[in-house]
Amino acid sequence: MTDEAYPRLQPSGSEELLAAHGVEQLKRNGVPDSEMVAARFKCHRVLMAELTADLESLGYSPLGIGWTDIFDARVRGPINAARLRRLGWLPLHRLDGPAQRSADGASSLWAVVVDGRVLGGVRVHNGRVAHTAVESVLARSRQRKEVSLREVFELRELRRLNSAFPDSSAALTVAADIESRLGGRRLARWASGRELHAPAPLRRVRSARRLVIALSGVDGSGKTTLRTGLVTELERCGVPVSTVWVRPGMGLGVIAGFAGWAKQLLGQDPTPGIRSVATQPSEEVAPLRSRGGVVGWAWAMLVSCSFLIGVWRQHRAADGVVIYDRHLVDALATLDFAYAGVNLWVPHHLVRALLPRADISLYLDVSTEVSVARKPDDLIGATAVRRQLEAYERWLGVLVPTARLDAMYPPQELVLQALRIILNEPRTAD
Repeated sequence: MTDEAYPRLQPSGSEELLAAHGVEQLKRNGVPDSEMVAARFKCHRVLMAELTADLESLGYSPLGIGWTDIFDARVRGPINAARLRRLGWLPLHRLDGPAQRSADGASSLWAVVVDGRVLGGVRVHNGRVAHTAVESVLARSRQRKEVSLREVFELRELRRLNSAFPDSSAALTVAADIESRLGGRRLARWASGRELHAPAPLRRVRSARRLVIALSGVDGSGKTTLRTGLVTELERCGVPVSTVWVRPGMGLGVIAGFAGWAKQLLGQDPTPGIRSVATQPSEEVAPLRSRGGVVGWAWAMLVSCSFLIGVWRQHRAADGVVIYDRHLVDALATLDFAYAGVNLWVPHHLVRALLPRADISLYLDVSTEVSVARKPDDLIGATAVRRQLEAYERWLGVLVPTARLDAMYPPQELVLQALRIILNEPRTAD
C-alpha cells in the first residue's frame, strides 16, 4: 500500500499529528485508506436508499462518513429483520461487544453487504440512540482494549464541538497522553503526564468471552486467504478481530539448533526431520533414526509442549473475535505425519486436552493435486500432502467440524459462506 492510498481526510487541526505516522501505523490506528473510504460512502448511500421510509436520522463519526465503520440509524419503529436479510445484510448480534449492546434489545447491529462484499456496519436503533457520541467512542476503546489515533481524533473533534465529556475515564486519559506526545492540547485536562505511542493498550480491562473460529485444512487449501478475507470483512463493520497462527515444530529456536548439533555428533543427517519426511518421494516412508523409540517420543512431547505454549501466548494476547489459521485437527494431523512410527498417545491427548476450544470450526476440502499446484515452491511434495490428507480424514471422523467448505469456490464466495456459518445465518437462494 502506498501513501497515495490515504486521501486528505485529516480532521481539522490534526494534520501534523497524522504526518508523524507511516502507512502501516495509520492502518493499525484505524485511519481509513481510499478503498475503505469509498466503501463507507457507498454504504452511506445504500443506507439512505434502503431505510429512507423508516429513517429519522443517520449518525456517523464526528470526523465524517469516510471514518465511519458503524453508522447509527435511528428509525421510527421496529425494522423487519427479514427485510434486511433479503437485502443480503448479515446480523452481527453474535459478535457485538457487551459494551455496545442495547440492554432493552431496541438496537441491532448489521453488516451491510452488497454484491457479496461487506461495505460497513449499521446499528439500527428503534427509539433514542443509547449512547452519546463521546460515550460511543470510549465504549469502542474499552471493547478493543486500546486507544488508537482514530479515537484521539474523534475525541479532539468532539471537544472542539463542546460535547459533554465525563470527569474521568481511563480511555480518555490514554487518549490525552497519546495527544500529548504528538503535541496536541485539546484533551490536556485528562492527561496524566505520560507520553504514549498509538495505539496504546488500556490496562485492567476485563474481556468478555470471545468467539473463537478455527480454520483447518492442508497446506494450499486456502486457510490464509479465507482468514484474511474474514478479517477484512469483519473489521469493515467495526468488529475487532485477532488471529492465532502456530503449528507444531514452529519456534523451537535454540532447541532445534541443539538437536541438529546432537545429530551431527551421533553421525546422523542434521537436516530437520520434518524436511526429510516432507520431501519423501515414495509412499513407503523410511523411518528416521531420530524419530524412533524413546528419542522420537521425547521429541514429539517437546514439540507438542512448545506448540501449546506458543498457542496460549497468542491466544491470551488476542482481543475481539479470535480466528485460528490452523487448530486442533491440523495439529493432530501434523503430528501423525511428522512422527509416523512414534507412540503419539500422550502427545495426542495433551494437545486435545489443552488447546483452547473453538466455538466454530471450518474445514477446507481440497485435493492433493490442487494443494500441490497452489504451493509450487513448497517443500512438501505430493506424497506428503496425500499422507497428510489421510491423517486429516482420520481425525475428521472423530473431531467433526462445524462445516466443510469446498476450497474450489472463489475466495470471496468462501468468505461469505464462512460469515453466514459464523453468524448462524442460512444461505440465501442464488
